[in-house]
Amino acid sequence: MGDGRRLRRVHPTALEFDPELIGRLSAEAEQQFAEQPDMGRRVLRAMKKCWAEVLTPTQRRYLEAYYRQRRTMRQIAEANGVNTATVSRTLKRARIRLRAVLKYYMER
Repeated sequence: MGDGRRLRRVHPTALEFDPELIGRLSAEAEQQFAEQPDMGRRVLRAMKKCWAEVLTPTQRRYLEAYYRQRRTMRQIAEANGVNTATVSRTLKRARIRLRAVLKYYMER
């Protein structure tokens, strides 16, 4: 990022149950999380459902490589024979889908 901030990667195990992570994903989620202690289980179910049914195989593969294997976008692009911009767009779309699923489950 041009403003001096660095993006922090989140280790996949943090998704198991970390209220702070959920709060960072959505300000609304943080408020609801405080009001509904069982929200963690709902979020996990939503994430698992999204992973299995909403994300494409390519999105899952790129997310796995980027977050779990800590590969750079350039490394992922080279391994898959695509442009770095393609990897970036695919990861962005995957995150948008994840957020949409989380928002849906948070509002229920």
